[in-house]
Amino acid sequence: MRVTKIGIALVAMCGLFRLSVANAQETDSGILHLDLETAVQIALSENPLVKVADMEIEKKTYAKKSTYGALLPQIDLIGQFQHMLKRQTVYLDTDMGSLFGGGSGGGNLTPEEQEIAAVLGKLMAPDPDAADEGIQMGRKNMWTGGVNVSLPLVVPSLWKNIQMSKVDLEIAVEQSRASKIDMTHQVKKAFYSTLLAKDSYDLFRETYKNDSLNLIDIKNKFDQGIVAEYDVITADVRLKSIIPNILQAESMLMISELQLKMLMGIDAEVPVEIVGSLSEYEEAMFEAIVPDDNNLWGNSDLRQFDLQAMQAKNAHEMNKLQRLPTLTSSFSYSYISQNNNFKFGDYRWDPYSVVGVTLAIPIFSGGQRHYNIKQSQIQLYQLQEQRHNLKRSLDLSVKNSVELINKSIEQVVAAESSVEQANKGYEITKKRYETGMGTIVDLNAAALAVTNAELQYRNAIYDYLASRADLEKTLGYDI
Repeated sequence: MRVTKIGIALVAMCGLFRLSVANAQETDSGILHLDLETAVQIALSENPLVKVADMEIEKKTYAKKSTYGALLPQIDLIGQFQHMLKRQTVYLDTDMGSLFGGGSGGGNLTPEEQEIAAVLGKLMAPDPDAADEGIQMGRKNMWTGGVNVSLPLVVPSLWKNIQMSKVDLEIAVEQSRASKIDMTHQVKKAFYSTLLAKDSYDLFRETYKNDSLNLIDIKNKFDQGIVAEYDVITADVRLKSIIPNILQAESMLMISELQLKMLMGIDAEVPVEIVGSLSEYEEAMFEAIVPDDNNLWGNSDLRQFDLQAMQAKNAHEMNKLQRLPTLTSSFSYSYISQNNNFKFGDYRWDPYSVVGVTLAIPIFSGGQRHYNIKQSQIQLYQLQEQRHNLKRSLDLSVKNSVELINKSIEQVVAAESSVEQANKGYEITKKRYETGMGTIVDLNAAALAVTNAELQYRNAIYDYLASRADLEKTLGYDI
């Protein structure tokens, strides 16, 4: 009677536990119910890596606009103040009287003008041989304000730089696409791992529940003297041996959920409930079409590599264009005031303006341009060889994934048949034990075979889903 009461209490506790869990799931509206599509969408919108990749596109867009801005006029307002610590000294090795029309060359001047010019000449340089003393020129303070305008007319390297900025933007877009493909791949595998842990946990709990009922039944038969005490001990040992499996499966489930939450970009404290099971993907796996060819046109790594090769080619061409002449125009208009004090109201401002065109023809730079061209040419050869190696690696990855998918499908079919046979064998063994024709050892072995077959079946489905996710990532399937 004591054993029977313990069994009844155990069944009642299991029932109350299931009821409390069901009520909690029904009343708690804060639980996030996750299926695969929802998990992927949340990850693509909340994961920081995806956000950073999208920001990179925006940054490259601004860089492209900045490059186009180099084609427009550059206008600068300038303001400058200079205080002269030591005035400049000018030496004049000529007779200033002759410069002002004095001497023999002053026939064009009136006598009065010739006399004035002669006086000025004597004052500034009375003796050409004694001009070593020089003349100090300029005032202490100089104020300058104006505007400078420059416009590139013919700059070949600038035009090539614009093409490079376009390729930079395309690379950023492809990198963003690659981050989303990679994130989807990681979320899928994490979700499948969580489903596997969840199914394993549910399987071990169901096994524990069934073995608990079997233990109660065996104890009742022992009280009635139908079975030996050895059967009770064996059934109890088997029941307790399932507990470590339950704890391990529970730990794996918790770890898988945390990893999935991290990829989704949500807090670890948010309660989630994984919707579905691995067995639900069995029908879809037979409907999926495995590609027969190795078409890698959508592979993001290969696309990025091609864009990088295009960028290296543009850099090589730009190094060549560095040898061509450049033509730029400029315009400057400013006001200048020179004085010896800070009486701004008395300042006199004199305008000064200039317009010009600059032609620069590269002649010699120590061989820098020549060697830069050689370096960029070698880089193109390197990229070409690296692309061949990448293509072979991707082809091998596709073939490996296809092979794993086919083997996983075969394993699923075999494991499903094994589950059916194991369940059938367990029922037969259970009937034999109930009629006294079988032993408890046979019954435990049959139950263990059912558990192992169920685990193999779910692992086979997981292997298929993981291999298919790897293949989709390699082929670069868009979201």
